Amino acid sequence: MDTKDKKILSLLDRNARTSIIQIAKKTRLNKDVVRYRINNLEKEKVIQGYYTIIDSQKLGLITFRIYLDFINLAQESEKKLISYLDKEFKAGQIFTIDGPYQLGVITLEESIYKLEVKIQNLKKQFGDYINNLEISIFTKLNHYFKKSLPLSTNEIIPLKQEEKIKVDDLDLKILKELSKNSRASYLELSKRLQIPQRTLAYRIKNLEKNKIILAYRADIDISRLGYENYFIEIYTGSKQNLKLIEGFAHLSKNCIYSDFVLPGADIELEMEFRNKQELLDFINELKEKFHFIKKIRYWSTLQYIKVNYLPG
Repeated sequence: MDTKDKKILSLLDRNARTSIIQIAKKTRLNKDVVRYRINNLEKEKVIQGYYTIIDSQKLGLITFRIYLDFINLAQESEKKLISYLDKEFKAGQIFTIDGPYQLGVITLEESIYKLEVKIQNLKKQFGDYINNLEISIFTKLNHYFKKSLPLSTNEIIPLKQEEKIKVDDLDLKILKELSKNSRASYLELSKRLQIPQRTLAYRIKNLEKNKIILAYRADIDISRLGYENYFIEIYTGSKQNLKLIEGFAHLSKNCIYSDFVLPGADIELEMEFRNKQELLDFINELKEKFHFIKKIRYWSTLQYIKVNYLPG
């Protein structure tokens, strides 16, 4: 990939619905060249898809994270488990881990009681393989754009406690379509949903206005950019200084998320580094800058198998 490809990726990372013409203007490339490059990035799986960040709390959903540690889980059984989580949990995100856990799942539920039923059924099906299962609830999640790419921005996309907003079935159908492919054209969506493009455009604009739709992003394979994904848990024993760490993470070119969960670490960071040494250097910088940090744990995320901000 050259700088032109990276500029295109940066613009799609910031807004996956940016038109070919707009990208051509911002990159000073011919629109046919832009189209060719995007098609090639998709073909080569540098761009693995396009997703929409949806504020699920405004839809009355709670975001849970489940970490799973296994015993004697063969590759075939792991595939069946992932398929089960995708189908029965309607998991929003599924990712593999190299660390104290082997698999992570993000699931969106109306209540903890509905999650409990799913967990019980999971244990009935795969309990012989599960060594440990850990559940957390997200209370706040900050998304950052990839500042390692050119044309990036320091803008934050926050997910936090919000009042529920009433949406109808058509809004939910639109959200589900956009959650699967945020770059789908009005024409494509109009055909799938069998509604006029004018109605569709009005509905999407209203969902954006009410901040139910927060962003449209490209799912980029960071390994093709020479980066590895790392997850950092930070324990301080006190929450009064967490804003300092949150602000520091926001300015870091390597941070893509900062979040708060219950129970768990006081603050968590998801980072992208070129190698483990860069990670260790960052951790040392954290310790030197924030002496109130008591403990740091880290591990790597190997692969995001699924990325979706709605159940389905």
